[in-house]
Amino acid sequence: MKKPSTVCMVLLSLLIAIVVFAVAGWITYEQGRDEFSLPGASQTTPHAPPPAAQKIANGQLTVVCEATHSLPVNGFDSPPKVYTEMLLGGLDFDNKTGWYQGQFAISETRKGSLTQEGSVARVSRPALFERFGVMVTGEQFTLDRTTGEFLQSLTLNDNRKIDLIKGYCGKLTKAPF
Repeated sequence: MKKPSTVCMVLLSLLIAIVVFAVAGWITYEQGRDEFSLPGASQTTPHAPPPAAQKIANGQLTVVCEATHSLPVNGFDSPPKVYTEMLLGGLDFDNKTGWYQGQFAISETRKGSLTQEGSVARVSRPALFERFGVMVTGEQFTLDRTTGEFLQSLTLNDNRKIDLIKGYCGKLTKAPF
């Protein structure tokens, strides 16, 4: 039996690699994941909301977020306790309200006011409670609908803004799927 030559093996390997890349590219294109554009193709600006974000201008949106909490322990100037946790949030575009579950929460029963600034949904509500000897005068969170970035903060009576929770969110789909 004759052994195949090295040149034949190299050509056969090259042909198999080309076929594999072509099939993978076709599958990616068919699934709509073609993130690469051809020269001269129209490109969206980074500040414009994607079509999915533009569609949800009314109704409700529920998100699940993986968030890093940086909560003060002995005062707002002390080193924070840092941990990661999942949380739920929601935006109601019809009633212009929003909520999230977590520490210092703008909860489902005490929702905040929703405003939209481009692709960023901002939910806030006035507050008047004391933590660590400092008066908290406002609670707010933002959700960037293009990136999914979530940021929750408190406003103190001395006009300091303390960021407590940062993370990224995805749309929650409930059954039936």
